[in-house]
Amino acid sequence: MKFKPEEMPRSAGALPQNVVQLPLKALGLRPGIPLQVRRLVAGARKKEAQLFGAIDHKGVMVGPQGNQGEDPGLSAGEVCIVRGFTGRYEFSFVSKVLHTFQKPFAYALLAYPARVDARQVRQSMRTRTSWPIALHIGKQMQQGQLVDLSLQGAMVSTPTAMAAVGATVQLEIRAEFEGEPATLSLGSVVCHSHKPAASQAHLTGVAFQGLSPQDKLVLHYLTKAPPS
Repeated sequence: MKFKPEEMPRSAGALPQNVVQLPLKALGLRPGIPLQVRRLVAGARKKEAQLFGAIDHKGVMVGPQGNQGEDPGLSAGEVCIVRGFTGRYEFSFVSKVLHTFQKPFAYALLAYPARVDARQVRQSMRTRTSWPIALHIGKQMQQGQLVDLSLQGAMVSTPTAMAAVGATVQLEIRAEFEGEPATLSLGSVVCHSHKPAASQAHLTGVAFQGLSPQDKLVLHYLTKAPPS
């Protein structure tokens, strides 16, 4: 069986730009992180999964997303590629399935990777929020909710997809600044957009552009403030 070049484990000398090799524990993984898992066999497709946990140098536990989530379909002895996002890093690694279990819940135990390919896409972790937002692109507008926020960007939830990756949008955040209602209008670029499994909402990640000193001041306050 021949694998495509992008599916093979890479050495440090062959890494794409901005990708580094890090120990898995350096990523600060936490249970519930969404993953994509694909078996390295011809015709296999990516399946949504989540991280259940990781034990240093012993194994990584991966299973379905939620009670109604699709089983990743892994079998003991298979090799798979795992991709995920921690909130700061996009990462991937190739691993072997050591065991699969059905009790006390369904999950697969993967071999613990010595190193993972990682690319930092955010300078800081984001603060979880639940503030209302409006997302504008041209004359179109959608109401939604702010899911998380950092000084560099945000994740928003809207009823439907609105903008493609690379599109320029205006993000309007309605929050409170020093006890008073405040509306922050921020120029942004769409970095990623997807609809999670078993969700009615569509998630859009944006990076801010051309922030004014006042914008930065308000953002700094909002990222330190507790969610409303």
